[in-house]
Amino acid sequence: MTSPPAWDAAAIEASVAKLTATRPAYTSLLGFYGPVFIAQANAARQTRPPAIQVDETLAAIKSEEGFAMIAPAAFTVDTAAAETLLAEIARLAAASGEKLSRVGQALTRVMDQGVMLDDLFAAALGQSDRLSDLAGRMDVAPDMLSLLLYLAMKPSIEAGARQLAERLTGDPKNLRHCPVCGSAPILGELDSEGGQWVHCRWCWHRWPIDRLGCPSCHNRNTESLRYRFSDAEPEYRLNLCDRCKHYLKVVDTRKLTRGFYPPLEQVVSLHLDMMAVEDGYTHPMGDVEPAP
Repeated sequence: MTSPPAWDAAAIEASVAKLTATRPAYTSLLGFYGPVFIAQANAARQTRPPAIQVDETLAAIKSEEGFAMIAPAAFTVDTAAAETLLAEIARLAAASGEKLSRVGQALTRVMDQGVMLDDLFAAALGQSDRLSDLAGRMDVAPDMLSLLLYLAMKPSIEAGARQLAERLTGDPKNLRHCPVCGSAPILGELDSEGGQWVHCRWCWHRWPIDRLGCPSCHNRNTESLRYRFSDAEPEYRLNLCDRCKHYLKVVDTRKLTRGFYPPLEQVVSLHLDMMAVEDGYTHPMGDVEPAP
């Protein structure tokens, strides 16, 4: 399976509880993202976005040639389910840190006024200038507004990725971008058999890559490929490429003592991003946000 599975809320909750107890530095982040991830998993069971319409012939050609099937803006959203989830996320944000609190309160006010959110969701999907205009009217930071809207739409986006993954016909191995939506990978995974995969930043589709080689520039020169790991965190490693100066965080699921939920692992490994940046490396998707 390469597309995002239907995540189990109870398993996510158990992993969040374990990490909260063992990683006090992430208590604040987990205080927000933990409940959000659980709410997303619960919402996913009732999320039914409209089917994404694609030209079957063109989709097959794109897949065979290694192109993405659609752009992120082409995903569809179950608006009713997303609005319900957004209300919960806005409530959690309002009780969180200063930046999130401001946008959470603003969204709650907008929703209490009965404003239709279709425009906001469409603007967030397309990452258009329209989102900045709407954020200005709400007097909130555009990136924070985009974040909360994305979190509310994520179950719909993952459902769309599962639908489109069934139409992939080409070999996606070692693609630099997601074969579904064209976005960059955000996190790597070593599976139970030692195979390596990467997860899409936008739709969380999963596709395979070689263990030896840089997924960004396909460098296979072992003299310019390195990795870092710590005995204190054996489940994590940083893959570093000295040719393109990109890095990739990888989770070795064989060494996990908790359930593997990629967005959660992304959030609780931000110290690795900081470490890589301090050493002069950049992520393929640019600055990594503390949000999946």
